[in-house]
Amino acid sequence: MAPGLTQPHGEGPPEGRGAGPRGGAAAERRPPARMDQALLLVRNELPAQGLFLAALSGSCHQCLYQFLAFVPPSNGSLRKPGAVAVMVDTQHPLTLLLNGSVGDREVCKIQYHFGEFGNYSLVVKTLSASTKTVSCDLVINEGPINSYLPILFAFLVYMGILAILIVGRLFMKIDPVRNWVYKKMNHRETDRLINSVECGASANIIAIWWSHEGARSSKWGNKRKRKMGRTKTNTELGSPNTTDSINGDPTLRLRSTASRQRLRFLDTFRGLSLIIMVFVNYGGGKYWFFKHESWNGLTVADLVFPWFVFIMGTSISLSLSSMLRRGSSKQKLLGKILWRSFLLILLGIIVVNPNYCLGPLSWDNVRIPGVLQRLGFTYLVVAALELLFTRAGAESGTLETPCPALQDILPYWPQWIFILMLEVIWLCLTFLLPVPGCPRGYLGPGGIGDFGNYPNCTGGAAGYIDRLLLGEKHIYQHPSSSVIYQTTMPYDPEGILGTINTILMAFLGLQAGKIILFYKDQHKQIMSRFVIWSIVMGIISAILTKCSKEEGFIPINKNLWSISYVTTMSCFAFILLLLIYYLVDVKRLWSGAPFFYPGMNSILVYIGHEVFENYFPFKWKMQDSQSHAEHLTQNLTATTLWVIISYLLYRKRIFWKI
Repeated sequence: MAPGLTQPHGEGPPEGRGAGPRGGAAAERRPPARMDQALLLVRNELPAQGLFLAALSGSCHQCLYQFLAFVPPSNGSLRKPGAVAVMVDTQHPLTLLLNGSVGDREVCKIQYHFGEFGNYSLVVKTLSASTKTVSCDLVINEGPINSYLPILFAFLVYMGILAILIVGRLFMKIDPVRNWVYKKMNHRETDRLINSVECGASANIIAIWWSHEGARSSKWGNKRKRKMGRTKTNTELGSPNTTDSINGDPTLRLRSTASRQRLRFLDTFRGLSLIIMVFVNYGGGKYWFFKHESWNGLTVADLVFPWFVFIMGTSISLSLSSMLRRGSSKQKLLGKILWRSFLLILLGIIVVNPNYCLGPLSWDNVRIPGVLQRLGFTYLVVAALELLFTRAGAESGTLETPCPALQDILPYWPQWIFILMLEVIWLCLTFLLPVPGCPRGYLGPGGIGDFGNYPNCTGGAAGYIDRLLLGEKHIYQHPSSSVIYQTTMPYDPEGILGTINTILMAFLGLQAGKIILFYKDQHKQIMSRFVIWSIVMGIISAILTKCSKEEGFIPINKNLWSISYVTTMSCFAFILLLLIYYLVDVKRLWSGAPFFYPGMNSILVYIGHEVFENYFPFKWKMQDSQSHAEHLTQNLTATTLWVIISYLLYRKRIFWKI
């Protein structure tokens, strides 16, 4: 009874098997083709019984089969078998189950990954009347399209643009080419620069002549020489304007730019996270791996928010240290922390609220949790923790520690005690809190998961706390679990309980900032500690998950913001931060462009992309809404526009800070 897979050489099914999907009554009832779906025509040539067709997605863990259609029996003539057309999902492998209407016995089971817009036939027939052997053959009538070609094409386009920029930059290093370009761009400005250079040269000659006349004249000549021989240059796309001496000491020139570029890799990291976040929020071309995972596991969309939280923690460490060194009082800084947290939470509730799609926002249906709300509260806790327990002299290394290798950890032991207490609270609430109608410590999605035994237990204690304290109407109404697991309970991925582990994520980023401060300009020490932290976080993740998606003690889960999710994301974050730090700050092989620009205006870009999401030119009416190519074009265009906007704001020195 093992199913076969055949590819006919003709245009349709063989003669004598009834009408194919292109003709007859079955074709008239064919459902419309939709994105991420394929057409499956099931033909039942069994004369005695009908068939119940059910399907199970390969991404649905321990789920119930979902009924698709009833296939009527054949009327005894092979020319008119029972037939029904259904649309099947193409995002994940499917298991198709056919049960007979007589005795409800299993007729056959097929596992197959259908292709988008493919046209398939599943023929069920009796091979031998004496033995009653049944065969199920899957026939490909029309081959599927390659829905991933638009991604390849987009990649080649962006690589082509990058190549053009690199070649242009190399040409601009050639003096005749650069002079010709400057002259064409602004003739008058070029003449002025030439005249200023000539004047500078004359001043240099005068300065040299005066240097032979005496010490006083020499000092005047050198001062005039330095003054006339300076100009502001911006020879690299993405580099800030720096004032370099043309004839000065190269060591001094490097020192003058080091302070400006020392933290450039942080803005690059932040901008990279933000741009991916904008892209996936706009739809990510409607590809499943650019959407959030239904429950356990990771997709590209699940990476960016924790990275943003991580780099926020790093920035907290560096900014507070800088302001304290400048003499700001802790009381004044605490006031700034409170005000900024309040603004972030307010913007999240009033401006960036998904419940606007339900109509005019009112207090009856306002969503209280959210991305900015969680960022605001996390910033408040981590920044206040750093401010209250920071110790004078710790970063300069003047404090003596029993273990020099832990000098960036031991002076802050009260912070670690506080974070460990928060994690104990998370573990106790998650695994010990009684939830009505649910097993204690439940971490599943509910719905049809866990064989449908706990349909209303989505998120376990995390979902229960949100519904109890905030109310069902004030949390997210369409969680990612509703697609695959068909959950009906509202659940908020930015809920109360998960905020505890978000604080842990930011605190690990804070630790990265302390490493940068403690080992300032010691590149090998900084990179080695990033590697150590990444390994430690990776080992913890491997233990918690047992290196599996579903079978670990605490699976990786973005909806729950589980501990394993935080340790895994921090492992990736330390590796990514290491790479960017090495390329941008240590070797200076990369300026950080174009991600550096949105990283400098992160709040403006995030709020702007949410507010103007449905406005032209970020969105327009598509000719074919069932095309990945059109969605990908629109989403990439919108994301690129925000990069361009952030670049223009950077050039104008416009930065929106809260």
